[in-house]
Amino acid sequence: MIKQALKFLPALALIVFTVGLSSYWLTHQPRAERTTPKTSTPLVEVTKPEIISHPTTISVMGNVIAAQSVNLTPRISGMVTWVSPNFIEGGILKQGGSLVELDPTDYELAIVQSQNDLAKAQFNLKLEEGQQVIVRREYQLLGAELSGQEQELVLRKPHLSAAKAALAAAEAALKQAQLNLERTRPVAPFNAIITTRNANVGAWMSAFSTGTPLAKLVGIDSFWINASIPVDKLSWIKIPGINSQTGSAAKISYEAAWGKGVYRSGTVKRLQAELEPEGRMAKLIIEVDDPLCQKIENKQLPPLMLGTYVRVEIDGITLEDVIKLPETTLHDDRQLWLMTDKQTLDIRTVKPLWAEQDTIYLDRAQLPENAKIITSDLAAPVQGMRVHLDGPNPSGKQ
Repeated sequence: MIKQALKFLPALALIVFTVGLSSYWLTHQPRAERTTPKTSTPLVEVTKPEIISHPTTISVMGNVIAAQSVNLTPRISGMVTWVSPNFIEGGILKQGGSLVELDPTDYELAIVQSQNDLAKAQFNLKLEEGQQVIVRREYQLLGAELSGQEQELVLRKPHLSAAKAALAAAEAALKQAQLNLERTRPVAPFNAIITTRNANVGAWMSAFSTGTPLAKLVGIDSFWINASIPVDKLSWIKIPGINSQTGSAAKISYEAAWGKGVYRSGTVKRLQAELEPEGRMAKLIIEVDDPLCQKIENKQLPPLMLGTYVRVEIDGITLEDVIKLPETTLHDDRQLWLMTDKQTLDIRTVKPLWAEQDTIYLDRAQLPENAKIITSDLAAPVQGMRVHLDGPNPSGKQ
């Protein structure tokens, strides 16, 4: 019996040990201490707004075009016998300067013929005036009573009218002949540069031809820049005939050819009536005086060539009492983060008046006095959340 009990003793000891160890583990499990959770308060940087006045600038691109051009055709026909030394493409002509000379022989002869006809008409008028004196005396001596028509015939009134008309026609013919002689030397109607020439010595130019003109001239007193501009920017610009008597000033630059910091001055002249078919942009005309630097005061400036694609910076309306801020302070295109006096976050929706060169401008009325604008980034901004400027959060409470 004792031998049988000793046989089960190791198994019984193992069972007791296992039960004891399990009981110990169940009664001695590690427990986490209960603590109050701490909320971290984001550290931020702020800036205080400065109230300023800011002149706006609208930057656009445009193409240089001629303000004045003409295809010059002679008003009479003739053979070219002389051309001006400046009658070449690129040649500059003053207003009234001759381009070519047509053979004047026929027109000089026409003047001689017209002068002869005029002398005959003057002679005939004097003869008729003498006849008028004679017939008046005869009529008075006759003392006859005649009707109005008979009286006109007796007094030769139709003859006198015909003589006077012949004289007027002769004078007109002489004047026309003199004009034709003057027109043998076509002149520039304005200060111009020749862009195309189509005549040489020996060429026959016809006043009745609808073909090739004598030359194409472009005025050099001013050029225009045809610039594209968004429609919503027009209200910021002074446009003659639209919202102002005078146009806004403009600066024209062409950095590729002129370099940095070099520009020409211009003035907004007109607004075209139609939008561009593509892009729906408005079209402004900017005028530049003396584009080819003919005046002494402009000799040091770069010439503005036709067809050049240039940048134009137009002076806009000056913004008064506005707040200037970096564009990075604006979130979701319309929100500013402000820090209140209680060091909480105030998410304020704003509408910028103007934006340029990574900077926005706000009306001062959109922000409270002495506002603190948060310039640092927040990972998860929530209206009313706690923020602080520097140092640890002493309370750890939100």
